[in-house]
Amino acid sequence: SSGINAEYGGIFEGYKATVDFPGCSFYQELMELNPEAKVVLSVRDTPESWVKSARSTIFSRTNGIWAWLVSFTASPNMSHLSSVFKFINIRLGVSVTDPSADLVQVYKDWNSSVIETVSRDKLLVYNVKEGWGPLCEFLGVPVPDTPFPRVNSTEEFNQRARKRLRDGIFKVVGQVGGVVVAVVAGVYLASYINL
Repeated sequence: SSGINAEYGGIFEGYKATVDFPGCSFYQELMELNPEAKVVLSVRDTPESWVKSARSTIFSRTNGIWAWLVSFTASPNMSHLSSVFKFINIRLGVSVTDPSADLVQVYKDWNSSVIETVSRDKLLVYNVKEGWGPLCEFLGVPVPDTPFPRVNSTEEFNQRARKRLRDGIFKVVGQVGGVVVAVVAGVYLASYINL
């Protein structure tokens, strides 16, 4: 509502929903601000399938050399990732990149917490394999004529991540390369002038 938006300095201006971290971790606070809000809890067939997917995509990009390269070469919209993952670790109480972390239990605990917290009339526990029907019915919107999309597979995610990293590296090399050329030219000119 406009009152809530004004109270929080306009941060909700133009938004009707939030998806994924970090926004989803504030679902309780957001529901307090907007009691009519609905929550869609996206689930997988099994907790193990979520863990496998998360560990082979987003969680694999948050530590080691990959994280350093991403933070060093990332575009401005990606440079916040290390802060987001620090927040996720704090909010979930576990390091999501720790191979010994019991992410199956984290998944189960998170889902149980949401299910216990959100009233049934405001919650849809939803697997994307169910397609448009349950989602559109819950949101009170018509079912689109277009097929339900299947995007962001592990392969697609990793291809985009590699492309972003490659583009970032080329950008940094281009910037540093220009500096290196300028320094070499400067040294050459300085030595030439001193002759």
